[in-house]
This record gives sequence, C-alpha cells and structure tokens, in this order.
Amino acid sequence: MPALHASHRSLLRPLLLCAGLCAAGAVDSANTVPMEITATLTPAACTPTLSSGGVADYGTMSASILRQGQFTTLRAMSMTFSVNCDAAAKFSVKVIDNRRASVVPGIVAAASGDGSLGDDYNFGLGAVAGRNVGGYTIRFMPDTYTGDYQPVRLMSSSDGNIWNNNGNGIASKRLQFSWGSSSGTPDAYKAVSGRLSVQAYINKAENLPLTQDIPLDGSATLELHYL
Repeated sequence: MPALHASHRSLLRPLLLCAGLCAAGAVDSANTVPMEITATLTPAACTPTLSSGGVADYGTMSASILRQGQFTTLRAMSMTFSVNCDAAAKFSVKVIDNRRASVVPGIVAAASGDGSLGDDYNFGLGAVAGRNVGGYTIRFMPDTYTGDYQPVRLMSSSDGNIWNNNGNGIASKRLQFSWGSSSGTPDAYKAVSGRLSVQAYINKAENLPLTQDIPLDGSATLELHYL
C-alpha cells in the first residue's frame, strides 16, 4: 500500500546586530561598556498533513487480476493534502521516493499510455523475493487547491527560482511545487489545501512470485521547504 509521509524543514536565518556605546571624553576600559544585540529569525511554522494517515490502502486483491505480458492498472486513490502555518509563508513541496531502488523502469509511461512520463514520475512499490512489484504516480490535483480559502494555481520549479504553471500536477522527483494567485509567482499563505491522488501500476505476472503474498510497499515523503 503506498504510504505518503508529510514532513517539514525550518530554515533558520540568523540576524546579528552589534552596537558599541562610549562615554564622551577619554576612551579607555574604565569608561566604555560594550553592548550586543542578537536575534534569531525563523520563518512561520508550517505543518503539512495528509488525510487517512497518508495511506492509500488498496486492501486485499486476488493475483488473478494480473496478466501475462501486461502491466495492471489499479484504480486511483485520493486524499486531502493540507499545509497550515501560524503566519502567512511562502513554501514549496518536494516529493522524495523512499523506495527508489524498486522502480520498474518504464512502467508508468507504458501502463498510462503517456510516453512523456519518464521514471522521474515513477515511484517504486517495493520488492518481493528480489522482484520489483510495480510503480505509481502522485498527482497534486490542480483545480482542487485553495490558498487562504481562495482558488490558487499550482506551479512547479526545478531550481526554486523560475516557476511555471503546472497543469497536470503529476509529481516529478526533480521538481518542487508551490501555489500562487498569478502566473510564475508563489504567494504567502496561512492555509493551503486540496486533493492528492495516487495511481498504482503492477508489474507483469511473469515478473512476480505469484506463489506468495505480494504486498504493495510504496513509501514517499512530502517535504516542505520555505522560500
């Protein structure tokens, strides 16, 4: 069962202000006193959450659904993804594949029929007896998201500097995602919320050990970064 885990990182930005005050007249150790002012500034604290505990549970399925020579497409599962901050903040989300070593090359492109979805979009479903089980995609459903309860646009970036509108919302391991009210500019929000979907694909029957149970063991982390 693919499991998504939300996490966040806080970037600390230190600020050091130093001031020296001295009395008029002769300057020596008897009539001067140093003063230092220090502070640590942090971004607003933001907490990402996923409904259903972040678990897309497909339950128990019969191996008879698998076919020789064909990948098997399971139904899409969806959950709510939210980020809540104690003050308005700009942030992005990056998706990390915790089962990257188990990716079945090309399964997403072949099973979905979309050749543009390379393995950057392909998240691993774990392995059984040395056989990789399959892959899945994660999609931020663009039209469902609101920022502070107003519709917002989903956008993505490969470097955190140049942002483009993202119309399909399918998560790539090389991209980070953010939201804004206008093209190309992430905005600061206290609350962002919308739907996220998982689409799983199972390996060909001949590539799996069908004499034993085969768990779907996908795991990804949604990591929050402050901009």
